[in-house]
Amino acid sequence: MVERPRKWAIITGASSGIGRALAFEFAAGGFNLLLTARNEAGLAEVAAHCRDKHRVDTEVVAADLSCADSVQNLINVLQTGSRYYEVLVNNAGFGMHGDFASADIEQNVQLVNVQLTAALRLTRAVLPGMIERRSGRILNVASVYSFSPVPFQSVYAACKAFLLSFSSALQNEIKGTGVTVTVFCPGITQTEFRSRAGIGEKRDSGMSAEAAARIAYIETLRGKHIVVPGLVNRLYVFMTHLLPVPMVPTIIRFINRQRGQNHT
Repeated sequence: MVERPRKWAIITGASSGIGRALAFEFAAGGFNLLLTARNEAGLAEVAAHCRDKHRVDTEVVAADLSCADSVQNLINVLQTGSRYYEVLVNNAGFGMHGDFASADIEQNVQLVNVQLTAALRLTRAVLPGMIERRSGRILNVASVYSFSPVPFQSVYAACKAFLLSFSSALQNEIKGTGVTVTVFCPGITQTEFRSRAGIGEKRDSGMSAEAAARIAYIETLRGKHIVVPGLVNRLYVFMTHLLPVPMVPTIIRFINRQRGQNHT
């Protein structure tokens, strides 16, 4: 009888979108899964699919990562028992759309907590063990907006820029340890993310969550550092490097208006 794999992958925001698709990818690759998100029913559905189809072990931890107590509870779960976590996927997040002056400041703070504070705490919780074992992969899901300021999504884009900077610095710090950091920077993806953020967009625009997750999974296991999937997205990043810094937000604002996003 073949033993089940001992390796575990932690995936935040795993109940839908790219996180859900990543859960399926890692399960197909033989990883046991610890899945977390706010939507416990959605998590249970993903976990059941992975168990039934790929014969891996799963654990579900419903958590609101904007809440410090929930993050600490999740870390307590990670530190209990003898499992070793080979992969951490910091994917959880949400977006906000609108001018900062009239935005709900508490929602913006929650956005920062989910996308940055939780990711930092979880990374710090698992990284020492990875370094000790000289084996591990950290995947931080960022965005093409990591490379540019974005009017009307100012805090969201700033969070993604932080993830890119942090990931690059961390990758340098741990060079030679056997642990790698991948920062995944997709563009528009076909998920519920944009509608929940109040962003107008054609339903069928962008890459599918499954295609994005497949690329992220492969490149993470390869240890590639910065991954920008798709030619259009790579052209976008090239443009942001080519143009003068003060001009970039104005051009992005114009492009987004042409795409039908509901701002002036």
